[in-house]
Amino acid sequence: MFTILCLALILLAIPTASRRSRRKAERNGPVPDVLAQAFPAREMRELDAHLEEIALDEQRSLEREVARYLTGVVGYVVRIHSMAPNGIAFELSDGRRLALAGVSRRTQQILVRCTAEDLLQPTHVDRDAFSYCLRLRGHAGTDIDIYARKIALAL
Repeated sequence: MFTILCLALILLAIPTASRRSRRKAERNGPVPDVLAQAFPAREMRELDAHLEEIALDEQRSLEREVARYLTGVVGYVVRIHSMAPNGIAFELSDGRRLALAGVSRRTQQILVRCTAEDLLQPTHVDRDAFSYCLRLRGHAGTDIDIYARKIALAL
């Protein structure tokens, strides 16, 4: 009996509380956008453009670093690590690591097979509009082109 009384009180209290909170929200008006008050639209556009420029400069810097590394003495591929999803990383004999994102599963399988058969060495990187092409050359003289969306070089 006590349980039924408690349930009845709860069922009456829920609609009352929701009505009160709805009325309070209507009286107070919409919640002000603090970010819009702190940064007017013109300043937000300028800030966004500045941050885009910084990101583009950083991307170009990373591309130059990879290209500069590949023009020098480059180690050969010692180990291949699969990264989820559609990523692959090469551990090179000189201690560096070359990571690629957006590599197909089929390409990963070909790389694993070719690495087991031959010593592959990164030789060249090209940038298309939306992707990179990394060329690996084996000691037997075979070239393998790998297409990826992103490329990064780590120490």
